[in-house]
Amino acid sequence: MTFEQPESHNLPDITDKKAVPPSPFIQLTQTDFPYQVIERYDDSRYWKWTERIRGCQNRLTQEKFIPEIECKDEEIIRHFGSLQPASYDVLLHYLPASTKSHQHPVLLVHGAGHHANLAWCESLHQEKGLVYPLSSSGRDIFAVTFAHPHGDNWQQAIQLSNIIRRIQEVSQTDKIDLIAHSKGGVPVWIYLAGLCGMWDAPYQGEVQRYIMLGTPNRGLDFPFRHVSPNWSVIAMGISAPVACDSIMYYGLYKDTTEQSIYHDGGAFPGSCQLLYRWDDKYPVQMQSKTLYYGGQNIFLHSRGIDAAIREGGHLIEKLLSSPIDSEINVHVLAGNQPYFNGIPGEQDAKSDGLVFVESVLFTDGIAPSPNQVKRKEILPLNHLELLYHPKAHQWVLDGF
Repeated sequence: MTFEQPESHNLPDITDKKAVPPSPFIQLTQTDFPYQVIERYDDSRYWKWTERIRGCQNRLTQEKFIPEIECKDEEIIRHFGSLQPASYDVLLHYLPASTKSHQHPVLLVHGAGHHANLAWCESLHQEKGLVYPLSSSGRDIFAVTFAHPHGDNWQQAIQLSNIIRRIQEVSQTDKIDLIAHSKGGVPVWIYLAGLCGMWDAPYQGEVQRYIMLGTPNRGLDFPFRHVSPNWSVIAMGISAPVACDSIMYYGLYKDTTEQSIYHDGGAFPGSCQLLYRWDDKYPVQMQSKTLYYGGQNIFLHSRGIDAAIREGGHLIEKLLSSPIDSEINVHVLAGNQPYFNGIPGEQDAKSDGLVFVESVLFTDGIAPSPNQVKRKEILPLNHLELLYHPKAHQWVLDGF
């Protein structure tokens, strides 16, 4: 495998904490190349190299950060040049196979609140990620780190297009395999269905195999279904949105608009795009009805899930009528363990603690073609164990 050296560019300084807004020098025409390689880094603790790549499509606009969702990984901060990276930038990581083979390279796409190091290399509890067994199996591995951990799924789909073209450029291959976890599957779906071609990011048949780990193929309603996780997000400063714009906190009402899933909060643009109502099948518990349907009670004020779905542009509903290329082989893994280190997650129906099993396994929208779905399986794992558990790793390897 040969690699081209990154190009040299006359670029503005983006090493400040705040991300620099897009500048006129990246406004390109339809005939221009859709991305620029800004810099290559060889100082990663996990990867052979990492490149910072700048998307040149006009649709890529800056997204808002709040302190809770700023990047915490020193290596990722250094490579982006900011705690709050510019949304037109993305990181491409590369790890060569430990034993060479002639298989297609693999692209790993992380979910919400993650980056490539945390999702695929090593967890906060030092659990080993999927890169190790994949590399040992003879696969060249690429991974993406999006600038915003809860970013707009349309923008991330465009960045996926840029990343895949860069992978083809450096690996000189026509086909790749894709693995996505959780929210990462939504921009993948947008891209594979050809929906972002209008922004110079068309799907052109580059993917042979798509493996989904806990992806919400029929959306989720977890943020609105349970009150207590909203308190936990506020109290613990978790990198996640809340579904209310005010909440009783230590005896006083706290304005949570900035941390909310709604657009005037602005820090979680991709989260409302994941929402889909499941209350027709799995009724909402009495204590959560105000949160789910909207209104004020003694504990909180919510605008309701319908308002958030509207702000997300009814994305899941649109995707359910937008199948991906029928030539792509699809593999789907769901978990049915709803506890995280003994702490209960989603239990209103079978779930991995966050996404209903039924949503993960629902492939009628994404892959309706006969025989396109090669595997659908459930393992006794929670949403995060789908990333780190050896059983999940072996299931992935069995698909190649």
